[in-house]
Amino acid sequence: MSEEFDQFSSEDLHNMKERFFQMKESNGTMYFDVDEYEALMDTFFTGEDTENLEIVLNHALEQHPGNYDFLLKKAQLFAMYGQDEQGLQILDDLKGFAADADYYMVRGTLLSNLQKYREAIEEYTKALHNGQDLEDIYANIAFEYENLEQYDKAIDFLTKVVTINPENEPALNEIGICFEMNNQSKESIVYFNKFIDKHPYSRSAWFNLAIAFNSLGKNERAIDAYEFSLAIDENQPSAFFNIANIYAGLENHPKAIDYYRKTLTKESPDAITYYYMGESFEKMDRFDDALEAYTNSHHINTGFHEAILGMTRCYYSIGDEEEAYKQLDVAIKLDEPFPLFWSIRSLKLDELGFFKLAHTALIRLVRYYPDEIIYSMSMAVLYNNHDLNQSIRILDDIISHQTDSDKQALGLYLKSLYLLKLGEEIDGVICFKKAIALNKEEFRNPLIQSELNNNKHEVLVDIIKEHQL
Repeated sequence: MSEEFDQFSSEDLHNMKERFFQMKESNGTMYFDVDEYEALMDTFFTGEDTENLEIVLNHALEQHPGNYDFLLKKAQLFAMYGQDEQGLQILDDLKGFAADADYYMVRGTLLSNLQKYREAIEEYTKALHNGQDLEDIYANIAFEYENLEQYDKAIDFLTKVVTINPENEPALNEIGICFEMNNQSKESIVYFNKFIDKHPYSRSAWFNLAIAFNSLGKNERAIDAYEFSLAIDENQPSAFFNIANIYAGLENHPKAIDYYRKTLTKESPDAITYYYMGESFEKMDRFDDALEAYTNSHHINTGFHEAILGMTRCYYSIGDEEEAYKQLDVAIKLDEPFPLFWSIRSLKLDELGFFKLAHTALIRLVRYYPDEIIYSMSMAVLYNNHDLNQSIRILDDIISHQTDSDKQALGLYLKSLYLLKLGEEIDGVICFKKAIALNKEEFRNPLIQSELNNNKHEVLVDIIKEHQL
């Protein structure tokens, strides 16, 4: 569909656009032939200028009603707008007139948008048999298999893409992602090593090889692979960042800080990079430097809870409790779309030795947001590593004050797990069965699943199977 676009010089295209914008400004009409309209549409498609594309399409269809290519373009526009059913209706009307490769590609896109991935694959396959560019069609089929979580098949088609074009970096990156999603880091290493043997200067291949090594805990080899990727192209902030994270995980914080700083030279200032740099400074007890990094992170993203909590920890560590609690209040009062994150934050504070801060945070969250039961539940979770009986007392209070059966069930599930940890097996099983009777679905709550993963309770295995939880 871009053949007409190619037949015009850049000067011709410029003059056509000038005429179009004159027509648009005067709200008048001006004649363009079919080829000229095609060229204008391709120009606006390339620039993703949907506003002018729509205007061109409307004028084109007024002057050339029923034109197959223009209607196909309109279906593509509907795909860009998310009006997929309308786009399919146009294609259904066109089906009797033509069914070329472009038709099937557009139809595949619309079906994919509607999450009809298998049907989309069928349409793309028809495009393949009708002369469509192999690289594009194989990539599209691969993405649909990714949507279906059939990563082996996705890898098969992505491999076809990079066989055609070894410099297709998005396809190489998708291959790496598919291997990781399929828990096939070893296979990923084999694949990318073979690829590198043929294409030693592929930065993406080295980068994905590094990810696979890192997934297997082969840190030194991961760092070496990232360094090879950077030797090919040093403008890769994500490579510097990933190396920094490996060094941080190895508790080599001076090295980590060095690479976080390199990351910041290769990209716009980023809240996450400054935050992790702050964590490394904090673990070295360089609290002034950590505060500076956390402050920079906060200035870039004032809604980033973790940066404020980092400042809270630093102030607390240097003995400025007044400022620590002031910052804690700032973090607590920020909007939180997923209140469960506060359970994670409080547990992390406790894990780092800041039980008092974690406890205070949850007390204030309960006070500020009394209708959010998750904060009270998080308090019970916080105590379970210190005083299980206190956790159960908190849960008893939650359960007794609840009229909502779902919330009662959540409390009962958690209480049953803590009773089992105390060795009170009979009461724990009774409590668990009461929770099932109230609401089976609350068993899937991340809070419950996390506790189950941390503590295996053999006595519940048969009950879980029996109720198909």
